[in-house]
Amino acid sequence: MIKNAEIAGRLVDVRTADTVVEVGADLVPADEPVIEARGCALLPGLHDHHIHLFATATAAASVDCSALQPGDETGLANLISQAPLSGWRRVVGYHESVAGDLDRYRLDQLSGPVPVRLQHASGKLWVLNSLALQALQIDESSHAGIERDGAGVPTGRIWRSDGWLRARLNGEAPDLRPLSNRLAAFGITGVTDTSYTNNQNTIEVFTAAQRSGHLLQHLYVMGDDSLSAGPLKIMLDEDDLPPVDLLVERIVAARHRGRSVAFHCVSHVELVFALAALQQAGYSPSDRIEHGGVVRPDVLSQLQDSGATVVTQPGFVWARGARYQRDADAADRPHIYPFASLLAAGISAVSSSDAPYGPLNPWLCMATAVTRCCADGSVLNPSEAVTPAVALSGYLSSAQAPGGKVREIAPGLPADLVLLDRSIKQAYADLTSVKVQATWIDGQLVYDSSASTS
Repeated sequence: MIKNAEIAGRLVDVRTADTVVEVGADLVPADEPVIEARGCALLPGLHDHHIHLFATATAAASVDCSALQPGDETGLANLISQAPLSGWRRVVGYHESVAGDLDRYRLDQLSGPVPVRLQHASGKLWVLNSLALQALQIDESSHAGIERDGAGVPTGRIWRSDGWLRARLNGEAPDLRPLSNRLAAFGITGVTDTSYTNNQNTIEVFTAAQRSGHLLQHLYVMGDDSLSAGPLKIMLDEDDLPPVDLLVERIVAARHRGRSVAFHCVSHVELVFALAALQQAGYSPSDRIEHGGVVRPDVLSQLQDSGATVVTQPGFVWARGARYQRDADAADRPHIYPFASLLAAGISAVSSSDAPYGPLNPWLCMATAVTRCCADGSVLNPSEAVTPAVALSGYLSSAQAPGGKVREIAPGLPADLVLLDRSIKQAYADLTSVKVQATWIDGQLVYDSSASTS
């Protein structure tokens, strides 16, 4: 039983089993543990609507170079030399402003005599040095993502090939336990894995992780054409767009299987292309636009007509806002990761993390949606700020309907709960300072701050 918890502005007690059993004032404890909430807010568990579990779990054992300043080649070389030794060095978060567009030869100069794989901050490109290419026998492979020069020699640049590289390295999925515990500590009780490479094998790995208790959270999965459920994830790269007629065929085929579609759309061109394909294939209210990194005013009407929900990531404003202000196209800059303008146009929009490419912490993501503050203290497009309640509501919507109705705490509903360390009014006043006291999934206590600090 949870005593004296704030729910929807009033103090109540909550009795749980695997579901919520009873909500009311002055409930009498039976033979059950009792937690005193002392007026702190009790919320439905948060749901992160866009995350990549394997990549996020693996990133914990990598070196993040995203904080390097433009031109800091020496800093990059130093970070590579400090990367954990395990036969390989794995570096993430690279941006070309640091040392240019890397290939195997430039990476050789920066990395020394160890195999290195380096991931671009966008997540779509890996660069391997010569030793890494040799170790993986890349020259002998015909994989489509391998970039080659005019003589057919691999440049070290490998595009959109996370699953293939993982299998080439060792084929083993990372341990999800540390990540799952971190998610629980943030109050996250459910996640949507949005990796376009997800297939039936991936589903089986996730299912095994849940059965073993390595993955505590509820899971909703989108993925490739082979899946029978969940949205079809469609990757778009504006410099390599597919024939629109073939794309429309994929969408129609997904519709026939009862699946919606989710488009990766970071740029203006990608969004225009996705909307054109959706218009030809026919709209579905369950479709999604992932990211919405640039949404110019001239596409708002068509986006609203599509009925698609924009699953956006305010955390990128905090993590990359200074870079956007410095490097973004002038036509795009006022429309980077919009939020308020989408809602004003009648478009459903919801925040998420896109971890590991964006910050995992949901409270930081929510705070950035409210303040539009970047890590360097600047502010990006403040007119796109939303209220704390709006920022939070997206994390409280269901996996199947992001941005829809906020889940409730009521008898018969799942006991997926998060107890904050303050009232909701205090949380709204400073989202960045919010801490979680306890998290329950299906009525089971999966995070207890007092236990973690004792």
